[in-house]
Amino acid sequence: MIAFFSTVGLAAGVAATGSAIVGLYIGVHAYRGLRRNEDRSMRYLSVGMILLFGVTYVVALAGQGLITFRVVPVRYQNVFRLAVRVLQFVGLVTIAYSLRVAASDRAAAPPRRPPR
Repeated sequence: MIAFFSTVGLAAGVAATGSAIVGLYIGVHAYRGLRRNEDRSMRYLSVGMILLFGVTYVVALAGQGLITFRVVPVRYQNVFRLAVRVLQFVGLVTIAYSLRVAASDRAAAPPRRPPR
């Protein structure tokens, strides 16, 4: 039984590490899109994606590692869990706000002429 739990723990750690790497990769590409467009809505979108896909997984992975290696007592597990949930919520709200900003910017822009 012990070998099963350590294998599952190792798999969870590998999955968390992979998620953090992919999340940061997505965040970097969102930031590159921001640099290309310099659009206000892209700024909020990239910040939200970095928070949602990158920072949350890094915090979760760091918390898991600190607890696993007994640097931090297990009683702080819920603190890490709360931090991850708050970061996820802030990332989602930021992405939702970027969609609202994009819609209001499009409504305020002059209408486009159809191509001839």
